[in-house]
Amino acid sequence: MSVNWERWARAAGIGFVVFTVLAFVVGGETPGMDDSAADVVSYYGDRGQVLTSSVLFAVAIGLWIWFAGTVANNLRERGQGRVAATIIGAVAAFASVQFVATGLNAVIAHSVALNGDEGVARALFQLTWALDVVAAVPSAVFFVAASAGLLRTRMIPAWLGWVGLGVAGLFLLRATNWATDGFWSPTGSFTFILIPVALLWILATSVILVRGAPAAER
Repeated sequence: MSVNWERWARAAGIGFVVFTVLAFVVGGETPGMDDSAADVVSYYGDRGQVLTSSVLFAVAIGLWIWFAGTVANNLRERGQGRVAATIIGAVAAFASVQFVATGLNAVIAHSVALNGDEGVARALFQLTWALDVVAAVPSAVFFVAASAGLLRTRMIPAWLGWVGLGVAGLFLLRATNWATDGFWSPTGSFTFILIPVALLWILATSVILVRGAPAAER
């Protein structure tokens, strides 16, 4: 019995969604950008919770790279080389920024908050969210490139491609989330509108691509 690696690679998007949701559930409710240093240290006081969430999200990013690389390879094989290269570049930028942010999040829980450095803990916490806002730009590039390429090759339905372009627009708005508090801050409610929409698009796209995967060669 042969393994259909193409199907598994396309299913990496589903894995990304699952591990991302688990990371958010385990991580719990994070402090806001305007919360006090004591509140930040209190949140990171549960080292196991934060470190487990960080590991889960790191695994999710790895699956995201695998999924995006698979999408890029499929588009390249169908003559969309420029779009495929754009996807690879965007995902490399996004993953790099998010790995740094995740590492900072973990080190706050691992030692900084534990040692009682409240000011340092709060500064690093705010830096992780600032990096998340910056990562919205390569995310927008990915969704534009992937949606356009998948639309051109008809690998996904037209409506899903247009939704993907809408998600790209939301990520561009995310890049402007620099308010000091409230809805439009880096930790504001806009983020929790964007994330479910983006995850649903990735989940739907991954499922459709898995169903359309070619049969494994014997």
